[in-house]
Amino acid sequence: MFILRKKRILVAVTSDVYSDMRVMKVSNYLVDRNADVIVVGRNTKAFELNTKFQVKLINLVFNRSFLFYLEFNLRFLFFGLLKKVDIVVANDLDTLLASYLISKIKRADLVYDSHEYFTESVGLQGRRFPRLVWLILERWLLPKVKNAYTVSKPIADAYYKKYAVRFELIRNYPVKIEQIIPMKDDRFTSKKIILYQGVFNEYRGLEDVIYAMNFLPNDYIFLLIGYGELEQKLRQITKENQLNNRVYFLGKLPYDEMIRFTAIADLGIALEAPMGDSFKYSLPNKVFDYIQVGLPFISLGTPEVKKIIDQYHVGKIINYFDSKELANCILQLIQNKVELDELIYNQGINKRYFTWENESINLDKVYNTLFY
Repeated sequence: MFILRKKRILVAVTSDVYSDMRVMKVSNYLVDRNADVIVVGRNTKAFELNTKFQVKLINLVFNRSFLFYLEFNLRFLFFGLLKKVDIVVANDLDTLLASYLISKIKRADLVYDSHEYFTESVGLQGRRFPRLVWLILERWLLPKVKNAYTVSKPIADAYYKKYAVRFELIRNYPVKIEQIIPMKDDRFTSKKIILYQGVFNEYRGLEDVIYAMNFLPNDYIFLLIGYGELEQKLRQITKENQLNNRVYFLGKLPYDEMIRFTAIADLGIALEAPMGDSFKYSLPNKVFDYIQVGLPFISLGTPEVKKIIDQYHVGKIINYFDSKELANCILQLIQNKVELDELIYNQGINKRYFTWENESINLDKVYNTLFY
């Protein structure tokens, strides 16, 4: 009897392994297909979780600038060359060089998962030399990729137009949530809770929401769950505006714990501005988490999010020019029970469309030919 050998798969990611839910979900999918999976990421000294796959955390000397990316790729390359490997999965352009070299040297298949339109990301806007370096790498490596997928159709279309490389569409929907036990926290009892979950970076409206708290009633509070380079600035704004008892930084939390906080909120924040094609084409994870939980949210209406809102009526698109006007938008929505109930109802009847269980089936298009 012929028995297929388990595929040995290396997965590379520069973000925190345990808080990158896309990496977690794809890795679980691969394990469920009877693969031996090792996920290699940076050691952020945050929380750890039990997983069905192996995790290798790398302690890096450099944590920012090109030295960080160079060190990670070199460390991953040496790690991969010492392993038996059949498939290498690169998450985003910043892991693709080492992944490509491992695949060539070890004669393994290469898979590319693009979480964003990397060379058009907000962090590279106005930075000509770093962006040029990434563009050179992209132009060299992407045409060599045969197995790829990404998070939105416009990104897939852009890559095909530039490099004639076909990307499957694997949107970053959450795992279906059967039941949520809302978080109990005495600090937030009887409060109107505005919540943001995700990365603390520029052009996400976070500063605006903090300033807007000055124009909202005192029982309105703002919870921020996540991490990012903007955190110190946000904390400073909070301190300068004497909002420490109304703006709470909950840090990086395991997904299950984060969702329990999301379940007690009154309004979700998804105010990504269309700065650069990466944000313009994005479908933020948080939007689908809000839908799964039944949390109405506000958005600036970037094209892909606007399509979701227009079709399913699960959120509200707003426009504002200053923090006072943003506060008025927030206040009007939270006080409009009829509109809130309608949004929650629409989320409830449509959330079944936005689950990982449905979306992950499309991964078969990528991996079927690699497993057999």
